[in-house]
Amino acid sequence: MKRGAVLGASLAMTALLAACGSQAPDPEEGSPQTTQASSGPQINDPKDAAAIPPCDILPEGTAANLGLKPQGREVEDSSNRVCSWSSPDDRDRLGLSAIPNRSLSSYLDNRSQYADFAELTIAGHPAVRANRTDPKQMGGCAIFLATKNDQVLSSQVDFFDKTKDPCGLAQQALEAAVSALPAAK
Repeated sequence: MKRGAVLGASLAMTALLAACGSQAPDPEEGSPQTTQASSGPQINDPKDAAAIPPCDILPEGTAANLGLKPQGREVEDSSNRVCSWSSPDDRDRLGLSAIPNRSLSSYLDNRSQYADFAELTIAGHPAVRANRTDPKQMGGCAIFLATKNDQVLSSQVDFFDKTKDPCGLAQQALEAAVSALPAAK
């Protein structure tokens, strides 16, 4: 019985990650989800995160180094393919997903929609931390990294233990992932 409850909670969390994996700005507040490739920060070393399966975004061995199970599990939602990794006790989750046809400008231009917003540079790429709630209170964090002008790599972390830093893990995953991504054509 307990195992079934854990499995059910695990599947629910994976579905939640998939659903939240693209925390796009609200189009009703005047922002399109896509922007022209010429807008936004300059991408000096464009990568193509969509060119590989989502569970290959993290280099081999990296998940275990981040305190997660080594194998991720691919989840498809209506718009994105997400790979979800969990902690050994299945309480914490990391989800990575390439979001095509979206530039970082869709977040930068709508920063007022986020209670927690910061511009970052991760592995030489512009990125933003964009969360509708305070990550420290909710135990969840979303960071979006521009892999190329019209593609964003999303890193979503949800921690059961709200005393842990979800944004730190989200950023570490992106730092590790960028090196594994193929160059954009």
